[in-house]
Amino acid sequence: MADSLISSRAVAGAASSSLAATAPANDHKAAGTLQSGLTINAAFLKEIKDDNRQLKTLWDRAGELVAHRQVASNHYSELVGLIEQLCDQLAIHFSLEEAYGYFDDAVDVAPHRSVEAQRLRAQHPGLFTQIQALSDQVARIDRADLEKLAKWIERFDVFQCKFQLHEEAELNLILDSFDDDLGVGD
Repeated sequence: MADSLISSRAVAGAASSSLAATAPANDHKAAGTLQSGLTINAAFLKEIKDDNRQLKTLWDRAGELVAHRQVASNHYSELVGLIEQLCDQLAIHFSLEEAYGYFDDAVDVAPHRSVEAQRLRAQHPGLFTQIQALSDQVARIDRADLEKLAKWIERFDVFQCKFQLHEEAELNLILDSFDDDLGVGD
């Protein structure tokens, strides 16, 4: 996995450099820091927004191709390429999440959320391994073997559900941390 993922240190270093260059020291508004310490990194927001847009495009097209095994068979070459792209994009996605440290910020603001943050971060390698395996598997299926393609589609659907649940849990962690930081519900 380490070979497949972008170096989080390189990405984090670039993001820190670009943010430091644009935000004067002790200027919380320029750096996007909320009073109690949760940082909203402008570089992170742009990168993650672009990443999410690309992921949505790939998921949407994959959904169209796997809606029925005959469609998947008819567009087999496109499906194989698309799953390879999805695999690459998920590597970027997980690297961005870890490199820009939103997990760390969430835990700094709400230390009681550290167990959940660690649990979610620990899921990244497993999810990435699963999409790599799915990518390898689909590339080896004979496009005319509709039964094998149907079984692969079932495994892909299970993976997609796992990934969506993971993303929802990450979003909830971030939102709950913002609530803690802003004092919502007090």
